[in-house]
Amino acid sequence: MVRIKTVEIIGRQDRELSEISRSFSLGLSVEEMRRISEYFQKEGRNPTDAELQALGQAWSEHCSYKSSKIHLKKYLMDIGTKGILSRGDAGVIAIDDKTAVAFKMESHNHPSAIEPYGGAATGVGGILRDVLSMGAQPVALTDVLFFGIRKVKGFPSPKFIEGGVISGIRDYGNRVGIPTLSGGITYARFFSPNVLVNVGCVGIVDRKKLLSSSVNIPGLKLIIAGGKTGRDGIHGVNMASETITREEDISTVQLGSP
Repeated sequence: MVRIKTVEIIGRQDRELSEISRSFSLGLSVEEMRRISEYFQKEGRNPTDAELQALGQAWSEHCSYKSSKIHLKKYLMDIGTKGILSRGDAGVIAIDDKTAVAFKMESHNHPSAIEPYGGAATGVGGILRDVLSMGAQPVALTDVLFFGIRKVKGFPSPKFIEGGVISGIRDYGNRVGIPTLSGGITYARFFSPNVLVNVGCVGIVDRKKLLSSSVNIPGLKLIIAGGKTGRDGIHGVNMASETITREEDISTVQLGSP
């Protein structure tokens, strides 16, 4: 039985708020914790641990792009807007009056540094999911990888990480029948242990069958597909949003189920 408890954050000092964020593995800054405290003070109650965890997930860099979206909006979002049909879970561009192409690219850096095979494999699963969610049929995968050349104490060797990452990408693609058509690898000392694992997917969709990634119609049924829910992957987005350390928990990496 899951027990939800109240966490007293109203009126806490910065040091105490920082400790709450650390103890719950929220990955939130003191400023963010202050905002949460101020909000619940207006609500007249303290938050539950479940509410704090939900905020930690939603406000993580992995989910909210809080540090990068400022620059993306400023420099990229207004470039090449012609033909864009959707900016949902995957970007969709029209190629003629009937057909569109869906693109998605994502990095799975932290998970791949901790558990290379699973981290890379679930990265592929994530982009396939995003392209499918637009109503598109995935047709090809790509990967752009950056590995270190020196062993860092407390982390797997670069060769071990490279072998696991490549195997994870290969196996996930093979099991779902989507070929990896292109890729690239770069080696440099500053990618130890901060490997960069970028994976991409392209899909084809009939423009009449293009789906929205958001739903505002009441009464629809929710279908959950994929592997069974387990304890794997908990705090994964929090961990992926912070500086990598030797104390990373392998259980934060999801288990793939293609």
